[in-house]
Amino acid sequence: MRLLIILLFLFVSTKTFAEDNRFDCSWDDDPPCIVIPVGSLNNSNALGDRITPTTTITKTEIREHNLIDLPSVLNYVSTLDVTQSGPKGQTGSVFLRGTNSNHTLVLLNGIPINDTSTPTGAFDVGQDFMFNVVQINVYKGGAGAHWGADAVGGAINFITAVDYDKRYNVSGNGNDKTISGNYYTRLNDFDISVSAGEHESKNVSALSGADEKDGTKNQTIGVNVSKWYDMIHWRTSWFTRNTFTDIDGHSLAIQDDKWSDNSFYAFQTGIDYFNNSLTFHTHEYERIYDDANYDSQNWSLRGVHQRQNWGIGFDYKHDENYGKSAWSENTGRNHGMGYFFNFSYNILSYHHRFDEDHETYKIGFLQELDDGLSISGSHSTSYKDKTLYSDVVYGDSQEVTLTKNNFATTIFQNDIGDLNTNGVEMSYNTGDWKLFASNLTSKTKDVLSLRRPEWSLGFIHNKKFENNFTLTTNYKYKGKHLDIHNSNWSTISMPETHLVDLNLGYNYHGFNFGVSLNNLLNEKYESPHGFSQEGRKFTLGFNKSF
Repeated sequence: MRLLIILLFLFVSTKTFAEDNRFDCSWDDDPPCIVIPVGSLNNSNALGDRITPTTTITKTEIREHNLIDLPSVLNYVSTLDVTQSGPKGQTGSVFLRGTNSNHTLVLLNGIPINDTSTPTGAFDVGQDFMFNVVQINVYKGGAGAHWGADAVGGAINFITAVDYDKRYNVSGNGNDKTISGNYYTRLNDFDISVSAGEHESKNVSALSGADEKDGTKNQTIGVNVSKWYDMIHWRTSWFTRNTFTDIDGHSLAIQDDKWSDNSFYAFQTGIDYFNNSLTFHTHEYERIYDDANYDSQNWSLRGVHQRQNWGIGFDYKHDENYGKSAWSENTGRNHGMGYFFNFSYNILSYHHRFDEDHETYKIGFLQELDDGLSISGSHSTSYKDKTLYSDVVYGDSQEVTLTKNNFATTIFQNDIGDLNTNGVEMSYNTGDWKLFASNLTSKTKDVLSLRRPEWSLGFIHNKKFENNFTLTTNYKYKGKHLDIHNSNWSTISMPETHLVDLNLGYNYHGFNFGVSLNNLLNEKYESPHGFSQEGRKFTLGFNKSF
């Protein structure tokens, strides 16, 4: 009965809806624009969106910077560090504001897609390639009141939608090859886009000190379909990814190959009507790793009604998990209904969420001062749900941000179980420059956390020349940090790294040619310890839009 009442409320139409939320995207637009469903946004209002520190990465940025995999994209987000056990395709973990990898919730169009069958429930960023993504939003700090369980450190939301480009891309070098493309058509008032890509590499040994080279092969296909019925927008998407990876052992004494076969699919369909969104979603992971295998199946239903100053919604999820390794075998089943609402008044914003036995909230403020100066802050609670191998963990977060035109400084603090993180992050963003710097302390029971550098900074600079040349320069500094020696399990100090990437592009009558030079300084480094990262590498490529 509760679900029926909510559904009726969400989709009762009144003429006043059009006053708050306008569909500025339609087939009559030239060019058409990407429609992002209400339910895939931050479950927030305009004020709440401004209070929550968010980094948005667009499709244009991903292509201009020649970023085909998720670690490459996320490496240039402030206070976010990616550790990958070898080159592209190897296992990758993300540490957002010093929190653990399983403290970041990953979403697809607002629906959680973390692999709940794994021991920690963390999302493997090393397996994900960007061929079907039009936008990425990174939310920092506790986001439980927005998204529910597991967003204790933050959240990453992948946005897929109809892509109006007709494009193909080819790039490669002696060790890496990538081919991808997108085709768009309109058929009987349905807009359809099909994206596909394949990446294959066999470059360096994942394990330092081993001679044998490890490779990976990733195949990704995505289909998005959309149709307008007057002011009703219907959308559906299907996405699948399969990855096969050679993986070396976990000590220098074990250099023989293991192997990992990973598959993922997701199906989503929904409707949007002005301020309302209703989405059905299902996805499944299957992972085989040598003598271990994991499987998770999930389906969910999500409804959102969002006005300018208030919103309400619900979601229901059901997932089943299976995990088997040499030391354990577990099965699990989780399901439950969540309700959430938000509102803002004057300078204050408030979010609240109920998830079965858990209740989370976020309260924030934003005050505009003189001459482009503003101050905002928030306090939030969150929780990490139980997995096959761990119990529930609770957390809370605090942050204060000063913004002056294009410059922002945030002071933050997180307490998640025995983990405490605090620090400051700064950013400066103009049309040509994006700069960031951060200082971070992350401790568990007063012991410094592994793989989280105290200092990090970087920049992205785009320079466009009148002769159709474009030069993109990426730089990231990662300071000293602790790690575990992969042969004797002792704690060791890892050196600082300086990574510089260059991408030179040239447009000639619709053909775009590019030369990428990654790791310009030929930095020799490991991340984590015992796993080699690639040295200097040239990549040639071109793409064509129709």
